[in-house]
Amino acid sequence: MKTKLINFTRSLIEKKSVTPIDDGAIKILKKKLSSLGFKNTELLFKSEKHEKVLNLFSIHKNNSKNNKILCFAGHTDVVPPGDLKSWKYDPFIGKVTKEKIYGRGASDMKGAISAWVNACENILKKKKLNFSLALMITGDEEGVAENGTKKIISWIKKKKIKINHCIVGEPTNPKNIGDMIKIGRRGSLSLKIKIIGKPGHVAYPHLADNPLFYTSKICNELCNLTFSKKAKNFPISNLEITSVDTGNKASNVIPLSSEISLNVRFNSSYNEKEILKLVKKICNSYPCKYSIKIISSNKPFYTTPDDFVKTFVKSVKKITGKNPLLSTTGGTSDARFIKDICPVIEFGAVGETMHQINENVFIKDLVSLQKIYEDFILRYDDLIKKSL
Repeated sequence: MKTKLINFTRSLIEKKSVTPIDDGAIKILKKKLSSLGFKNTELLFKSEKHEKVLNLFSIHKNNSKNNKILCFAGHTDVVPPGDLKSWKYDPFIGKVTKEKIYGRGASDMKGAISAWVNACENILKKKKLNFSLALMITGDEEGVAENGTKKIISWIKKKKIKINHCIVGEPTNPKNIGDMIKIGRRGSLSLKIKIIGKPGHVAYPHLADNPLFYTSKICNELCNLTFSKKAKNFPISNLEITSVDTGNKASNVIPLSSEISLNVRFNSSYNEKEILKLVKKICNSYPCKYSIKIISSNKPFYTTPDDFVKTFVKSVKKITGKNPLLSTTGGTSDARFIKDICPVIEFGAVGETMHQINENVFIKDLVSLQKIYEDFILRYDDLIKKSL
């Protein structure tokens, strides 16, 4: 079990699939899944403003009339490795030590994909399931996320494929396998506020209108903006300014304009319209020209801890002895798209080193993750039996 898991994880890490490049990662998955009896459908999506992305939908259909589908969602794309000289080992060789596998994607999330696929292999060798197993894999999660899971979901809807439940293999565990299951996420709203002034020479400020005067005041008010409304099962909302920029390289010129970039992570007591109203109110309190552009907007979501969630908790408890925290903390993930078609949870490797130099995963953690996935598939089968 361990050798297969290590080797398959390594084969995925070896592919330099820095978003949105695939580099053969999908091909590796297709070959493995085909050998297990999955039917693979490559989905190449493209758009005018973004690069084309290769995605994959695979399904292993059961032989009964029951059309229930349990899906695993993941991504083979990874963030850039950064300074290669700072890595202990080459980030794309999948270096195996006594305890760990090193490489970009080991934690986020090629290790989890490998654990799920190997879990499916072990189960399918021994048992005929009362439901179908599926995977949706994208190469556009770490990037702009326009030609990935978002469009896979649209394709699934058009094909009238009914997915009943989904597990996303994001690295949800803070320190140890079994620490945390994500059952929701806060919403995310990214904005750019452009303040328009009048350019001029710094020696003649009366002939210009410095946009940074208003920018500084607006930034101050934005930083002091409080989101007091609480929501059950969600952290408090927060606003963070991420950039203030004029594009001005001259120290003696008052710039024409300045831009404030910001992001709001908000709980279910807020919505996009309400947040925009608060931001506009601040901007309107100053006699300056401005415009607000929405860069991205995602609603909060929450998966009720029903039998699906409770069953997964039982599997985690059995394998790790831990009672996992059901959480909605952290950033966004592709679960924000999947929640539109079925209940979704997230559970994967330990995320301590994700996106970092020397990203790695403990081999024992991957083994535990595979065992959890296997145990859950069997428990899910029992759930389906009872519902028939």
